[in-house]
Amino acid sequence: MPVEHPDSVHYATMRYSTIWPILDHLELGPGDVFVDIGSGKGRVLCCAARYPVDRVVGVDISPAFCAAARENAARMRGRRAPVEVLAAPAADLDYSDATVLFMFDPFGAATLGPLLEKIARERKRDVRIAYANPTHRHVFERQSWLECAEHWDAEVSGGEHSVSFYRSR
Repeated sequence: MPVEHPDSVHYATMRYSTIWPILDHLELGPGDVFVDIGSGKGRVLCCAARYPVDRVVGVDISPAFCAAARENAARMRGRRAPVEVLAAPAADLDYSDATVLFMFDPFGAATLGPLLEKIARERKRDVRIAYANPTHRHVFERQSWLECAEHWDAEVSGGEHSVSFYRSR
């Protein structure tokens, strides 16, 4: 199911065996607001909602993916946090409450750069970011408000994708 946006990336899912170590590494806990940018059908959202966070938010430009994510969240077991799914461009979301962001390479540099600048302007608290399949790391490196905390190569970590972790300065 292709997404109709000039800067979108082909939709793909991530294995649970890759998701859980990423979420564990983010040390999700009370007070966190987890936002999955380009949340697709909600696999990562549902996993994050099993942690004791304040809430989990997904944003995706595809209404069909968002409908599937809402259905998956409604059926999930073991939820510890409310899940909200928004069908909108990532740039339309208010990131002021976000403390943890997750991105599985949702779009190109043309969208990513302005989005990171918007998040920097809106944030009220420190932010942690996991960027899976980090094809546009150079965009993150240009953000003076972010620093790379760690990078996992897929070959080294045994995962299916490399992941870069960032945190606000």
